[in-house]
Amino acid sequence: MNGELEKIRKLNIDPYPEKSKRDYLINDVLKNFNKFLRNKKGFWLAGRIMAIRDHGNIIFIDLKDESGKIQGILRKDVTKKFNLFSEIFKMGDFISVFGSAFLPKSKEKSILIERYILLAKCLKNFPKDYYKVRDEELLSRNPYLRTIFYPEDKEIFDKRFYIIRLLREILWEKGFIEVETPILQTHYGGALAKPFKTYLEALDLPLYLRIAPELYLKKMIVGGFEKIFEIGKNFRNEGIDREHNPEFTMMELYYAYCDRDNLMKFVEDLLKELVKRFNKKFAKKESYLIEYQGNKINFGKKWKRIKYVEIIKKYTGLDYFKNTLDDFLKFAEKNQIEFNPKIITKGKIVDEIFKKLIRKNLIQPTFLIDHPKEISPLAKLNPKNSQLTLRFQGYIGGLEIINAFAELNDPIDQKQRFEEQAKASEKGDEEAHPYDETFIEALEYGMPPTAGLGIGIDRLVVILTNSKYLREVIYFPFVKEKEN
Repeated sequence: MNGELEKIRKLNIDPYPEKSKRDYLINDVLKNFNKFLRNKKGFWLAGRIMAIRDHGNIIFIDLKDESGKIQGILRKDVTKKFNLFSEIFKMGDFISVFGSAFLPKSKEKSILIERYILLAKCLKNFPKDYYKVRDEELLSRNPYLRTIFYPEDKEIFDKRFYIIRLLREILWEKGFIEVETPILQTHYGGALAKPFKTYLEALDLPLYLRIAPELYLKKMIVGGFEKIFEIGKNFRNEGIDREHNPEFTMMELYYAYCDRDNLMKFVEDLLKELVKRFNKKFAKKESYLIEYQGNKINFGKKWKRIKYVEIIKKYTGLDYFKNTLDDFLKFAEKNQIEFNPKIITKGKIVDEIFKKLIRKNLIQPTFLIDHPKEISPLAKLNPKNSQLTLRFQGYIGGLEIINAFAELNDPIDQKQRFEEQAKASEKGDEEAHPYDETFIEALEYGMPPTAGLGIGIDRLVVILTNSKYLREVIYFPFVKEKEN
């Protein structure tokens, strides 16, 4: 048995009682401190002890709850069981204290503690100098320590959850309904990515964690829903880096009877309104400006529109239609861009060149439009050029935030594209889109003209919180297991 707990229980004290006493949040007391000071009435506060300064006949503690931190003062002539306090408590313990507002000589807003109750015993030793040195590996493996010790890091997650709330509220206001689709899928699809595989014993059935909800959401459009969205987790069995985590949060939206260009206008307005409300909450002003990694980004202006093949030509000097695969491979090799020679195609290598060399230059909100058919197996063809599609991606701060297109609703065309992807899969392309006969069948029943998009929530939060890495805005990021 733990020695600390044994000692406390011998004193007939429960180290983990069910009930706790609290009348106010700490910040409520701090904001109305003069009122509490005047009425001299006692009240209960509760929180975690973040510091203890023992001066013999007087003890100072820092008491912290979710709302803020206040100094607590225990005096031998005022506090009941004063001598017992030092035997029971240490940094990290949760405590309820009863007392009244008090201003010591230092003029620091405080509570003069008359009584206290142990709420939960901390069995680990808190590092006393946590505020001086950040052990990033320790904090990544134990994110609860990160938000205990560094309130500014907790604010990132307050902002994250508010951003998700705002997205929901704005979409509800625009007449969209939030829906749910399966995470365990018999056919994965909706993106070019490698899935996680699992197995359902009850039905003797192989399953996949979804890489995207897209195909299921479009089946709902077939079923008569016209304005729908889903916010949830996707899973892709790929690398971990500054921009990627195997488990990530997406918002996908489908809008029947809407075309690609109107969807671009829609997403401009959506993010403009989101940024305005976000700034009103956290910057205390209505503004469309945010700062990201030293750049002032303006969501109030019309987004730039750049054609995919034109930006490729601008940065490489190569023409997507006229230059050969070998031309692009030579360019990639010269610029040290890695690729798998067994499955490489012109569309794939061009997209790798874009991701590695060009994307970082798209700082202000930008729509990249008209992507090659080869890398857009679920998008409608561009009527002006059958090698291109009615697709767009949204870039902010050099990050891809949005992927969207006029949805392909021709079942014959979709079937042919799935067959092309199946051939790529046979050659060893693990990210090829699988053939899904259930989706073809749904399209055969008829799907109205529809535009759809996905917004990467994690990356959007990175932008709006001025964070550098994805792992900073994911509370439980994947980290390599600690070696023994």
